[in-house]
Amino acid sequence: MTGVQKLILGYIGVKIANFPEDIVLDYIEPNKLLMKLKKEAAGFSKQPLAMQDDRACFEAWCLLIKAKTNKLELEIELDVEGITNASYSGGKPANGYMGKFLYRILKFSEQYTMWFKLAPTLEALKENFKIYLAAHSFVANEPTKEAEKDLANLLNMGLESYVAYLLCDSESAKRNILALTREAIVGRQLPVGLVEGSKASGKELFGGEEAAIDFWAVDENTINVYELKSKKPMLGIITESFFYSNYVYDVFISKNLNHGKGSVAHEAVAYRNYDKIQAARVKGIMISNYCAATLLAILAGTKYDIGWHRLLNSATRDEIKKVMNNNGTNGKIQYDFVSYILKELTTNAPKIYYIAKQVLKVCRC
Repeated sequence: MTGVQKLILGYIGVKIANFPEDIVLDYIEPNKLLMKLKKEAAGFSKQPLAMQDDRACFEAWCLLIKAKTNKLELEIELDVEGITNASYSGGKPANGYMGKFLYRILKFSEQYTMWFKLAPTLEALKENFKIYLAAHSFVANEPTKEAEKDLANLLNMGLESYVAYLLCDSESAKRNILALTREAIVGRQLPVGLVEGSKASGKELFGGEEAAIDFWAVDENTINVYELKSKKPMLGIITESFFYSNYVYDVFISKNLNHGKGSVAHEAVAYRNYDKIQAARVKGIMISNYCAATLLAILAGTKYDIGWHRLLNSATRDEIKKVMNNNGTNGKIQYDFVSYILKELTTNAPKIYYIAKQVLKVCRC
């Protein structure tokens, strides 16, 4: 964190220990915070950053600042360093990172319009993107096989793939951690991707990196979209949850990308219960493991929960949730945070993990 960043954040009552130096901050009286990203953070570069990177997850920083500031009327304006009207003149974005970024600023500026704005040039690029969406139809990627079930293979794929399986396979976890009804339908590894026109075109809107929602559940009239972290504390979990929740709402509920324009179709394949994803609203759920010195410290919010990013203690998560859910969607897209404890068996064999039963009743938060 630079000295200027520390001064500005302190002035608006946001007391945090770290902030990416790559994100330039400025302040204009009486209540405007300017936030400027590097080109890499927005996909306007040959070396783009993933949206969950601390230097790119503008949604997470904006929501954190808005939740913590003592200036209730604070407005945040987003910009990108060095862009011009020629940086994106319309049509399919140059890469998937840029496509995701334009989609994210479109949704975020609409849903938090009371306090979030785009700088003039960025606003113009967003409008170009809206014109592109209105002139095309899209097809969503769907699974072509069932999700992996072999535990050894899952662990090789990464701890989060393994934990997602544990959470979806355990009736106890589904009831006590995920708070699902017995009738809920669950699935893992939901592909995320849109192709312009038809699959044959190969024109991927969000291409460039493999993306999938960790797991999901259709429960009553809600699609729960889970963004899972296991031993990987990240502030960017908020940005990922925002993006994936909007994607699911647009693909499976509204079936268009922008107020009736940019229609989206998807094939109702049976793999991973994909054909059963239908409901009236979406809940984006950020779920992470945690442990702390004492349960009392967690409840008091005096210590950050190990497993969550150090800026996301229990009290701060509650504050962010209030801001995040005041999004003008009339309850159609809402968010929540859920915690779980992950234990490791001590053996000479390969690592075996389990979800600790003794905390199931207290880790909903």
